[in-house]
Amino acid sequence: MSTSSTSTASEQDQDHKPTSTELTEMHTHQVDPDGDIILFTPATLETSLVDVTEGNVPREHTRFQVSSKHLTLASDYFKRMLKACWAEGVALSTNGSVEIPVNDCKPEILLIILNIIHGRSRQVPRKLSLPQLTDIAVATDFFQCHEALELFAGTWIQDLKPLILSSFSEDTKKWMMIAWVFKSNDILRETETIAMQQGTGPFHTSNLPIPKSIKDKIDQARQKYIELLQEKIGERIETLLNSPAAKKKSCCAPGCDAKHLGLVLRELTENKISYSASVPSLSYKPCSPFFTVCLGNVSPRTIIFMVECGRSNGRAYCAPGKPCENYRDSLFGNDAAREARKLPTSG
Repeated sequence: MSTSSTSTASEQDQDHKPTSTELTEMHTHQVDPDGDIILFTPATLETSLVDVTEGNVPREHTRFQVSSKHLTLASDYFKRMLKACWAEGVALSTNGSVEIPVNDCKPEILLIILNIIHGRSRQVPRKLSLPQLTDIAVATDFFQCHEALELFAGTWIQDLKPLILSSFSEDTKKWMMIAWVFKSNDILRETETIAMQQGTGPFHTSNLPIPKSIKDKIDQARQKYIELLQEKIGERIETLLNSPAAKKKSCCAPGCDAKHLGLVLRELTENKISYSASVPSLSYKPCSPFFTVCLGNVSPRTIIFMVECGRSNGRAYCAPGKPCENYRDSLFGNDAAREARKLPTSG
């Protein structure tokens, strides 16, 4: 009889399903037990959003009991939302409490921010990963609570700062976002410079809310550098072609110029840089071909490496007793070499 009773009780425990209230409590963080606001966010960002007018928040959502006073003091976002002219503000003043959805913010990230806003410093981690700090920066910018997070952000940044890489990657963009939000100007300048020098095309933010002003600054600096080097390399090639009609003097002996022209074109080909030449076909006079070089998908750092390292041995092709001008020049010309050294940097 005793065994049967125990078995029955065990089966009942296994069959017991938590009530909706129990499930809700399992997902509630009482940041302020006396708080008058319930923020809720999906347990995962893939969870469907809720229409709060339909009733209770379901179990898939994490709830945060918080104080409207703390939120409005720390966050301009919530300060605007809880004004009497908005539905949330009306509900709060009428009912004494309100439930507010928070979309596109991971629960663990929101909890860190809310603990800071409510002065629960002991609940705040002293170390974060780079993805976590990036999420914190995005949420801080969204909620407009920069001052509240400033001190903790400084600690997190200093802890991760040694991990900043000198090569351009997705992490560069994360650091750029962090630096912009928390006004770490040295890191912002460093990441902008990396993007300017190592980017191989227009700067993409990878869905991070990096300001358009930063994106434009990076793109314009890179494009200005690219266009200037395209012009200088094109001029060098036209000079090597030695067109009298254009009144351009030969760099050296014709055979030497021809060899260097071949070396320049081979260097461009090896670096997968496209180029083209056009010669007016209806002219009765000798004329110089127009040469176009496209460096559009090449990083400025690759360009300087190509121009600076481009050297040749052209002495054997020079006229007897005549010093070889090509040998003394950079393969792409000294003008291009001088401009190549002026890599774009963030001022």
